[in-house]
This record gives sequence, C-alpha cells and structure tokens, in this order.
Amino acid sequence: MDTDATQKPRFADYIRPVWQRKWLILVAVIVATAGVYTYYNQQAKVYDADTLVYTKDPGDPVSGVQASQSSDRAVQNQAALLYSRDIAARVKKETGYPGTAGQLLSSVTITARSGEDFVSISARSPIPQQAADIANGYADEFVRLSKQQNQLRIAKALKVANDQLNALGKSSSNKEVRQTLGDQIRRLELALAVPSTSAQQVNPAVAPISPTSPKPLRNALFAFVLSLILACAVAFGFERFDRRIKRPEDIERAYGLPLLAVLPHSPSPTPVENGMATVHPVFRESFRSLRTNIELANLDHPAKVILVSSAIPGEGKSTVARNLAIAFRETGKRVVVVEADLRRPAMSSSFAHEPGPGLTEVLTSEATLDEVMLWVPVAVPGLETIDSMTPHPIPDTNGSSNGDPAAEHAGTVALLLSGSRPANPPAVLASEQVVRLLDQLQLQFDIVIIDSAPLLSVTDSVPLLRYADSTLLVSRLGVTSRDTSRRLVEFIARVPDARPIGVVANDLSQFEASGYGYGYGYAGRYGYGYGYGDKEQKKAQKKQAEAQQSA
Repeated sequence: MDTDATQKPRFADYIRPVWQRKWLILVAVIVATAGVYTYYNQQAKVYDADTLVYTKDPGDPVSGVQASQSSDRAVQNQAALLYSRDIAARVKKETGYPGTAGQLLSSVTITARSGEDFVSISARSPIPQQAADIANGYADEFVRLSKQQNQLRIAKALKVANDQLNALGKSSSNKEVRQTLGDQIRRLELALAVPSTSAQQVNPAVAPISPTSPKPLRNALFAFVLSLILACAVAFGFERFDRRIKRPEDIERAYGLPLLAVLPHSPSPTPVENGMATVHPVFRESFRSLRTNIELANLDHPAKVILVSSAIPGEGKSTVARNLAIAFRETGKRVVVVEADLRRPAMSSSFAHEPGPGLTEVLTSEATLDEVMLWVPVAVPGLETIDSMTPHPIPDTNGSSNGDPAAEHAGTVALLLSGSRPANPPAVLASEQVVRLLDQLQLQFDIVIIDSAPLLSVTDSVPLLRYADSTLLVSRLGVTSRDTSRRLVEFIARVPDARPIGVVANDLSQFEASGYGYGYGYAGRYGYGYGYGDKEQKKAQKKQAEAQQSA
C-alpha cells in the first residue's frame, strides 16, 4: 500500500482498501451470487436413487461347501457385467425408460465396495420415480445374473460328474468311486432343480424427495464466498498501486512541510445561516487549530498576507480560505479575502453572494476598491464584545476610520471578488497594480487572505508566492497523489522568496477519523460553544444580522 517501512501498520490500513471500494465489492458479490443462483435455478432438476445388493460366493457346487466371503475381484467382475448394452436394453424395457440404452448406461453408476460383499447401484433421472425404478431394475438384473451364473456352474459340474461316471467301468473295484460320483450327481441335480441365488437386494431404492442437482443455494453460497475473497483481493491490489495520499500522517512525508490541520469531511463546508457566513461545527476546532499554528509559525514576523493554494483543482483551497478568514475574524482581527483565482472563481458562492466586479476591475481602473469591496456578515457569537476589545477599529476601504468598533462594517469579513475574467490572467496578477493593491490592503486590514489558482495547473499564482508572508497548501486526502505533491514542492522551491509554512489535510472521512483518532464534532463533544447553547447562539446570530441590516 505504499506505506513507509518504518511505520507501524494500523488496523485501518487493512480495512481501508475494502471500505473505500465497498460499493464495488458489494456489486461484484451481489452480481456473482445472484448470477450463479439464477443460472443453476434454471437448470433441469436431477434426482438420484440408490440401492444395495448383497453378494456372496456360492462355494463349491460339487461339495456344497460355502465360502466365508467373496473376493473383491469376484464382486467387481459381477458388477462390471451390468454395464453391458444387453442388460441396459432389458432394464430399459422393464422400466419404460424413454431414452436409448446408451443414455440409460450413462445415468447409472455401479460400484463394488472394496473389502465388502456389497454392490452399490445409483441411478440418475429428471423424474424421481424413474430414478428409483432404474436402480431397482439394475438390482434385479444383478440378482438374475448371479442366479444364472450359479446355475451355469452347477450344470457344468453336473456334466463333468456324469462324464466321469460314464467313463468308469462297472467292475467291483470302481464301486466306491461310482457311489461317490452318484451322490455328487444327485446333489447337483437337486441344486439345479431348486435354483438358489448368491445375491440379494438390500434397501430397495425409493423415489427421492429433493433433487441431487442443481443446488442453487449451495452454489450461490460458494459463489458469495469466492467472489467476496476475489473482490477483496482486487481491492488490495488496487490499493497497492494507488499513489494517492490517504492518511494525514503521510502529508508531512509527501510535502516535507508541517501538517497544520486536519479537516474532516462535511456535507456543508461553507454554510450560511440567516444571511451570515459561518463555520460548520465540525470545522470549528480544526480551523482554530489552523489559525493558532499559522500564528505560531511566524512568531517573529506575524503573517499578514496568507496565500492559500493547492496543487490541482478540487482540493478545497477556497473552502479553507473562506473558513480561515472567519476563524481569524472571531479573534477580533480585521480580515479581507482576496479572490485571485481569475479562471475558476468560487468565493462568491461560498459566501452566498452573486458574482460581480472585483479585483480585475480595480486593477484595470474600471472601479475603485471602495466600489467593489463586499462586507459579508459572519455568524460569530460574541463578536461585538471581541470587537469592543480590539484596539483597531474596522476601517472603510479608503483607509479612514470612524473610530467606532460597532460601526458600519462591524461583524463582517471583507471580500474582494475576482471580477471579470481577463484575457491574460498571469500578466494581470504579475502587474505592479497588484503589489500596490495588496500594500493598501495591508494598511487597512490585519489579515489578508488570498485565494489563488492551483499552482500546478496554471502559473497565475507565481507572483503572489513571492509577495505573501506565508503560503498555505491544501491537500485533499484520497485525491492528491504523491507524485503531485512532489512536483508541487519542487515547483515552489524554484520560486524565490516563496514561504510555504505547512499543509492542511482536507476531507478526512469518518472512517479514517475513527481509525486514526481524529475526532468529529469538537465543539459539541468538549463543550467549546463560545459560552452559548444552541438557542442562545441562534439568537445572537439573529441579533447580529438585524444590526447589520439597520447599519
């Protein structure tokens, strides 16, 4: 699974390949099981009927001495005689079998048991009663053949005795021999007149109740087990060659940068309540941790301009920039978000605003900063109190301040959208106007967060890398590959004055979170609710929204 050799595997490492492809495995198992069951359930039913025939050695027909047991070879020879077409024809006639004698032979199995005096006869037919009739028919033929062979042996012995008697003279010297032969002849004639058999059917075959084949349930169960094993093996095979980063602890090795925060998966990463942007409860502690780690990474020179980017699209950089701005705002800092992704802007939708003029219009002097700047109310309980404690009031975009922290733009985050898409985004962002604009924003705000284009997709963000105090990279677990992270690190290393401070692991699944000890719902679990219950928090948000509307 491409894990580090020195790292101790966890239980989740073995479960992940199956869990991530659980739907593929489930579909494969269902299709295989249902297919096998349907196939065998549609096959013609076949019934087996069995019977046993006991056979014994008739002994010496002359002396009448019985053998203690039959030899295996003698029993096998008698069983083999039943495989003749003549016998099959007789059984076919007696049972009314509709097929040919050859087909009847192929449906019968006759086995002489080694070390025993029993012959097992098994017949197969799509009709239960017919299977029993065939087995019993062959048993009858076995008994008949045994009787016939015994009679032939007696008749042969009788002929030999008569020939010997006729060859003797009538002299007195042959009297005893003649008397002995006469006794033998009388015994043989009696045995020939009263026929006996050395074979007897045991346990006559009866019509079976259930078919021998097919067995759809048994075969379906076997298909279920086999398909599950094979599907899991394929899942592990895919995982072995999967180069995507799956675990938060792999981030630092892949990027060579500190892991600043782990963001769990959320169905609503950019919620808006009562017209105010807020951070989903599942994110709150994660973004507070990220904010703290950013501050700790620059104790000597606190970062004012933070560039948020990623290697490729779809890793969540805009979501991180948006929620990080709210996390900084809840500490009372003046925050502005600059949307510098001029190709695929997403900040307006994340703040529930309609797209409009913005950065492009300011850089081309088509509009002033004051005209295009948006002030987005944020749902941060207790923000009024925090603002009253803040030494720097919220300024207007022209740099002036009314000195009142509860003034026009209190409780908001400033948002500068990307505006219209220029014909040449890299040239626009590399212009001197961008530097002057960012310098102006640094004077007006405590934190400038720049949402930039993906670094490996386009070169638009290269000038911003050199300007930003800190560059924050976003990596989406299960999306970013190790090769992509390596190319990104090499790319940033070639940019002079670039200051990457760490990586955010985004979209940690609930399964991975439980397997690696990253908790969900920190605010609810540990009681970090800003001192507000749910009702009080909603009341505070509503009051803040009314204040914004009245302002």
